[in-house]
Amino acid sequence: MTLTELSHEYRESGLLCRERMKELNQKLETEKLGSTEQMRIRRRIATLSTMARDTIATSKYLENYYGDDANEQIKAEYVC
Repeated sequence: MTLTELSHEYRESGLLCRERMKELNQKLETEKLGSTEQMRIRRRIATLSTMARDTIATSKYLENYYGDDANEQIKAEYVC
């Protein structure tokens, strides 16, 4: 597996986390839930948010691990 392929896998995982977050947010808005269940869903959304951010940041890092010849002069910052 190449770094580009691995980067793609990380990005897909991050996007799946975001999709699940949307589903859970919709559940919070549309369904009548008890306070305990709402708290559990909000905690899950917070966890998914962190996971999405980290996996997408890792994806960006891996995409440019060896550098980008076209933008070689531009300094890039990565969140890790």
